[in-house]
Amino acid sequence: MKLEQKRLCQVALIHPTRTNACCIEQLNAFLCRPLRPLRGLLDPARLQPIAGDCYTYLSSPYGVAGWTLRPRVTLKARWTGHELHIEQVQSRVDGLGSWQDQLRFGLEAWLRPVALVEAGVDGVGLEAESLVWAELPAGALVMAGPLLNLGLQQLLDRLERRCQRGLRRRAEAWLAKDL
Repeated sequence: MKLEQKRLCQVALIHPTRTNACCIEQLNAFLCRPLRPLRGLLDPARLQPIAGDCYTYLSSPYGVAGWTLRPRVTLKARWTGHELHIEQVQSRVDGLGSWQDQLRFGLEAWLRPVALVEAGVDGVGLEAESLVWAELPAGALVMAGPLLNLGLQQLLDRLERRCQRGLRRRAEAWLAKDL
């Protein structure tokens, strides 16, 4: 049985006095090299390039309903010409005990530059769309379903905080370059 949750968030960016079109172009340049935004989203010390557009990431431990979980994932990140697509291609969650071999989980995300209009003020930002899922045997859904839904929600909350903090800082620093 598969459980999934989605989230869309926008990160408004402070940028120097440049046109939105110029900033969108700069944000495309920022996103087209995946390691730049990945270092804003994930702890750079835990992120390791392995080959081409693939990376491994060992998450810091976090708690969900009394369990201490530590995901280890392999990510593929590639620029499609208009957005950065990040896809988990392999995963393991340490700390699940006997559930480790029965549970599969995944993540997919898309980052793209967008023009924002808020309260009559033009601006630019990044739009982050995330999909997380977990799959487990149907018989385990009654017992583990609520816990998995909570875990997926916490993962999306964590990703959104990382977009609003680390990714924002890196993107704004990129926009401030070459002034």
